[in-house]
Amino acid sequence: MNIFNSVVRVKILALLYGLEYCEFNYLKEKLNLTDGNLEHHLKKLEEVGFIEQKKSIIGGKVKTSIKITNKGREAFKNYIYEI
Repeated sequence: MNIFNSVVRVKILALLYGLEYCEFNYLKEKLNLTDGNLEHHLKKLEEVGFIEQKKSIIGGKVKTSIKITNKGREAFKNYIYEI
Protein backbone atom coordinates (compact mmCIF):
# COMPACT_ATOMS: atom_id res chain seq x y z
CA MET A 1 0.00 0.00 0.00
CA ASN A 2 1.29 3.42 -0.92
CA ILE A 3 0.86 5.56 2.17
CA PHE A 4 0.94 8.69 0.02
CA ASN A 5 -2.12 7.77 -2.04
CA SER A 6 -4.27 9.49 0.58
CA VAL A 7 -4.46 13.28 0.60
CA VAL A 8 -5.35 13.16 4.30
CA ARG A 9 -2.19 11.21 5.20
CA VAL A 10 -0.05 13.58 3.14
CA LYS A 11 -1.60 16.54 4.98
CA ILE A 12 -1.01 14.87 8.36
CA LEU A 13 2.65 14.34 7.55
CA ALA A 14 2.96 17.88 6.20
CA LEU A 15 1.61 19.32 9.45
CA LEU A 16 3.78 17.09 11.61
CA TYR A 17 6.91 17.73 9.53
CA GLY A 18 7.30 21.23 10.91
CA LEU A 19 6.41 20.39 14.52
CA GLU A 20 8.12 18.56 17.34
CA TYR A 21 4.75 17.00 18.20
CA CYS A 22 1.08 17.96 18.22
CA GLU A 23 -2.13 16.96 19.93
CA PHE A 24 -4.82 14.81 18.34
CA ASN A 25 -7.38 17.62 18.58
CA TYR A 26 -5.05 20.05 16.81
CA LEU A 27 -4.83 17.73 13.80
CA LYS A 28 -8.55 17.06 13.92
CA GLU A 29 -9.38 20.77 13.82
CA LYS A 30 -6.76 21.72 11.22
CA LEU A 31 -7.84 18.92 8.88
CA ASN A 32 -11.57 19.13 9.64
CA LEU A 33 -11.83 15.39 10.32
CA THR A 34 -13.93 13.27 12.65
CA ASP A 35 -12.26 11.36 15.48
CA GLY A 36 -12.76 8.05 13.67
CA ASN A 37 -11.43 9.28 10.35
CA LEU A 38 -8.30 10.77 11.90
CA GLU A 39 -7.73 7.64 14.02
CA HIS A 40 -7.93 5.49 10.88
CA HIS A 41 -5.27 7.51 9.06
CA LEU A 42 -3.01 7.77 12.11
CA LYS A 43 -3.17 4.00 12.52
CA LYS A 44 -2.04 3.52 8.90
CA LEU A 45 0.86 5.94 9.41
CA GLU A 46 1.84 4.27 12.67
CA GLU A 47 1.75 0.78 11.11
CA VAL A 48 4.45 1.79 8.61
CA GLY A 49 6.50 3.56 11.28
CA PHE A 50 5.98 7.13 10.03
CA ILE A 51 4.50 8.46 13.27
CA GLU A 52 4.45 7.68 16.98
CA GLN A 53 1.50 8.25 19.27
CA LYS A 54 1.71 8.71 23.02
CA LYS A 55 -1.37 8.72 25.23
CA SER A 56 -1.35 10.36 28.65
CA ILE A 57 -3.93 11.42 31.19
CA ILE A 58 -3.98 15.12 31.99
CA GLY A 59 -6.67 16.54 34.24
CA GLY A 60 -8.62 13.30 34.02
CA LYS A 61 -8.73 13.41 30.21
CA VAL A 62 -6.80 11.26 27.76
CA LYS A 63 -4.48 13.33 25.59
CA THR A 64 -2.86 11.89 22.49
CA SER A 65 0.40 13.41 21.29
CA ILE A 66 1.59 12.58 17.80
CA LYS A 67 5.03 13.06 16.30
CA ILE A 68 6.64 12.21 13.02
CA THR A 69 9.48 9.69 13.20
CA ASN A 70 12.80 10.01 11.40
CA LYS A 71 11.57 7.34 8.98
CA GLY A 72 8.40 9.34 8.33
CA ARG A 73 10.34 12.60 7.95
CA GLU A 74 12.68 11.01 5.39
CA ALA A 75 9.82 9.36 3.47
CA PHE A 76 7.84 12.61 3.35
CA LYS A 77 10.89 14.57 2.20
CA ASN A 78 11.48 12.02 -0.60
CA TYR A 79 7.81 12.17 -1.58
CA ILE A 80 7.97 15.96 -1.88
CA TYR A 81 11.09 15.75 -4.04
CA GLU A 82 9.33 13.28 -6.35
CA ILE A 83 6.27 15.43 -7.02
